[in-house]
Amino acid sequence: MSRARAVSLAIAAVSVLASQLASGAEAKPGPLVVTRINETFYQATAALVVDVLTAMGHSVTVIDGTHSAAYEAVKDGTADLCVGFWLPTGHEQAWSRVKDSVTELSTIYEGARFFWAVPSYVPESEVSSIDDLTKPAVSARMAKTIRGLSLDATITTESADAIGAYGLDRAGYHVLPGEFGPWKEALTNAIKDQAWVVEPLWEPYYFNRLYSLRPLKDPKNLFKGRNRVILAAHNGVRERLPKKTVDALNRMRVRLEDIVDMDFDVNVNSVTPEVAASNWIHNHPTQFKEWVGN
Repeated sequence: MSRARAVSLAIAAVSVLASQLASGAEAKPGPLVVTRINETFYQATAALVVDVLTAMGHSVTVIDGTHSAAYEAVKDGTADLCVGFWLPTGHEQAWSRVKDSVTELSTIYEGARFFWAVPSYVPESEVSSIDDLTKPAVSARMAKTIRGLSLDATITTESADAIGAYGLDRAGYHVLPGEFGPWKEALTNAIKDQAWVVEPLWEPYYFNRLYSLRPLKDPKNLFKGRNRVILAAHNGVRERLPKKTVDALNRMRVRLEDIVDMDFDVNVNSVTPEVAASNWIHNHPTQFKEWVGN
């Protein structure tokens, strides 16, 4: 065989191999690191993603973190996958900071949103919109401290924006950032006492099922409507995943109510996010098999 012919065959072989690797057709299920935001509904969602990945043959390490820590981990490659970003608007600022290093891998569910709510015992005739909070009769009864979460949480930043946009600061309202514990305790105590209180909330979250809370209209659209929740991957991760794994993740789609089911299981039935995901799979075996095959 001539040297030119040998070189030509070698180049062809490399080209075929590169094509196979690029398509993921020959890739083997390797270890993966998944980062998730340390809120229970994200953790339960991530646990379900991990169950899919495990079923496809991957070993998975899970890292919990704040919004900022999770997003930074998938940006710098410390984590391969992240659960999750709300797009197009919920986490648009965070996405803009990582989008050059991160790609959208799949949509897990749709319909997530931020909003403010009041307990149902607050008459809707008195308070149906954020605008109504400035009415003298309402302002006189409503708690002026609106509790948020961490400073990097979207619900906190958008709530702070709402204070100024709706002129609530002139009526004495202010947002107090904080941790989950005091945030949850304040609402629980307010409902126990039948006190008038405004609660920054989101869907999916188990509070929406546990308590009777009424979302307030947002005529200025500061909370920007509903979002899809995605599984994000560090650049290059998708290309090294087996095709069957990518296909399974793309078939994986749940309802907003399914995430609430798991979140309720974690917080009310006191199970771990992993057990909540396992319970959901037990109750939806056909759907899970459709994702991962037999």
